[in-house]
Amino acid sequence: MNNTVDRHKLVRRNTQSLTSKNVGENTNTFPIDLIIEILTTLPAKSIAICRCVSKQWSSLLRSPHFTESFLTSSSSRPRLLFTIVFDGKCHFFSAPHSRNLDEQVTVVVADYHMGFSRDWYKEICLSANGFIYLNDKQMLKGKIDRVPVICNPSTGQYLPLPKVKAKNFDLRSFFGYDPIEKEMKVLCMTVTCYRRQTSSKEHQVLTLGKGKLLWRKIECLLPHYPHKRDGICINGVLYYKAWSNMTTLIACFDVRSEKFSFIEMENSSTLTCISTLINYKGKLGAVMLSYGSESSDDELWILEDTKKHKWSKHIFVLPNGFHLGITSIWANDMGEVVWVLSRWTRPFYVFYYNMEKKSVRRVEIKGIEEKLLMGQDRPEVHFTFTDHVENVMFL
Repeated sequence: MNNTVDRHKLVRRNTQSLTSKNVGENTNTFPIDLIIEILTTLPAKSIAICRCVSKQWSSLLRSPHFTESFLTSSSSRPRLLFTIVFDGKCHFFSAPHSRNLDEQVTVVVADYHMGFSRDWYKEICLSANGFIYLNDKQMLKGKIDRVPVICNPSTGQYLPLPKVKAKNFDLRSFFGYDPIEKEMKVLCMTVTCYRRQTSSKEHQVLTLGKGKLLWRKIECLLPHYPHKRDGICINGVLYYKAWSNMTTLIACFDVRSEKFSFIEMENSSTLTCISTLINYKGKLGAVMLSYGSESSDDELWILEDTKKHKWSKHIFVLPNGFHLGITSIWANDMGEVVWVLSRWTRPFYVFYYNMEKKSVRRVEIKGIEEKLLMGQDRPEVHFTFTDHVENVMFL
């Protein structure tokens, strides 16, 4: 905290020299690159304040160079992001991982980012590169319809996307980021049922941040039935659970090339056991939760060879009674499996499972109840992301 305060003082002290029209007035002017390096260590809320210093600062802090530098710095300190639904509104909170502060820290304070009162579809909430994708329920031409929305919790920006033009109302959407071209894309598919076989039919892609927002049709040579709401992007590849002709698959969509490939699982019943797909130290992981007897073990499958589709399997055991209450499971870059419970508890905890030590630790999250001024009603924790990064880019 003291370091943050010192940086704020340094920025304020040099604001006049940076914005001065006559450079010769101040011989102690810091180079722009040094100022940018200092600012990238600040939280996104502080960047919003700094934009108000002057027009020059606003221009500097909105430039692609700064936003890219800030994102690089922010990526080294990912945060927990919570999607909280309370009193008919959706709210976004984030908190630092305890490991970012001290391994012995057992309490962290969450920051409030934004909220909106629209009636969004709770079956989908996807994260990529600091942005969130969800479907909003809006009244269009006298009818209630779903509208895809991108929001940035760090800036408070909320951007409705063009409606997906499709013959079928049942849609499946996924959200990914290509780190090479630095593009975010939304993949959307319609789902149809033909001769008792349910599969995707129309496949469309929308690219964010470059030109007019338009849906483009692409081809997929293997019709498949994508699972609702489950999807994760790792190193520019979108992964999601799917079926095709009663075969269990994990679909792989390359965000840059917009090509599909598929990983066939060992048996047709495997997919029903996959609780979620996670990013485990940069590799695709599949969490297999056992909902049977108390003696059953849970498993984490890690995709070790993407070409030969070879998995390594690791056993872990969740505490009794946790299986039915888990709303989100993810992993941090330290290789810990992280989850929260869907039911609100006082205090509210995040749980970390260490795969090597076979031990569970918990960290209390403060600040959420205080911000929402909760009474007797309890909020719902719908989604949690452990790899959220602050991104100050505007769409």
